[in-house]
Amino acid sequence: MVYEIEMKIKDYASLYVYTNFDKLKLILTDNNSQIKKTIPITEVKCKQVDKSNIKFENSIVIIDSEKKNMYYEKKSNTAFLMTNENDLRFEDFVYIALPMFSKILAENDKFLLHSSSLLLPANESIVLIGDANAGKTSLAYEMMSNYKCKLISNDHTVIGIKNNEIKTLGGTKDIQMRLGAIELFFPDLNNKIKLKCGDKWNKKLIVNNYIDKEMILDKDNDETKIKSFFSINTADSGETFIRKKKDIDEFLFAYESFSKIIKGTYNYITGFNFSMPSMETEENMKKLDSLCKKIVDQTEVFEAKGSIKYLAKKLVKRYEK
Repeated sequence: MVYEIEMKIKDYASLYVYTNFDKLKLILTDNNSQIKKTIPITEVKCKQVDKSNIKFENSIVIIDSEKKNMYYEKKSNTAFLMTNENDLRFEDFVYIALPMFSKILAENDKFLLHSSSLLLPANESIVLIGDANAGKTSLAYEMMSNYKCKLISNDHTVIGIKNNEIKTLGGTKDIQMRLGAIELFFPDLNNKIKLKCGDKWNKKLIVNNYIDKEMILDKDNDETKIKSFFSINTADSGETFIRKKKDIDEFLFAYESFSKIIKGTYNYITGFNFSMPSMETEENMKKLDSLCKKIVDQTEVFEAKGSIKYLAKKLVKRYEK
């Protein structure tokens, strides 16, 4: 017998995990599981099944082994992880599960985007895209706490076409921030947390328990029409601007941003000494092409650079009605 753990993103995608590792089972079935920081999982079900009932499709099968190895079967979207319970790095598990989920979503015309997304007071949403440390979370929190915006997603947003409109369809809800950024930009929040740390720019904290829950849209209310996408940089130095990208640049930026996760956000799975396989398919890339063309037709894509306070004010003011 093994545990069969079904992880769902609404009704859009299900990924199965088969394991006899109790520790992994406890982590995945915890309501506050760390995996939800990165993957917008909305429901987890667990039961025990006979090994003969393992579904070798859209699955991660973990085989107890002293010798570590990994194999990915692209056609069935199944990963086989050979390892023992003590040597399985949870980060590696998340990095493998993320593009596998992305592949399932893409087959259903939905895509994961590494981004923060917000519902504006004008009842339209914007999506903030940027590299790690670009300031997406800090900018989002500034807009939430001072401009009555509501969080749709903090890390990965589900985006797709519904009723012929580009929409957010879900996302991760845990707001994780560096203590250094909290201390520097949000003194009121810092006073609530009252946590001291010598390495405050590496220490991250989920702040959901310290803020008004009404600032975050729950999974039943996070379907919103997208107005604009922003490639952001919250650096204080240099030129400050918000400017629209050219149409061809809009398309290429959107295509590259979405396709990163399908290809594998992380290029190497260190715990397995294994290069991350590409999980993209020609059919899914055609669907992504169609989505990005609709993004260019229905929304606007901007570059935005400036301080957190400047950008928050300008972005909200831009869409006031």
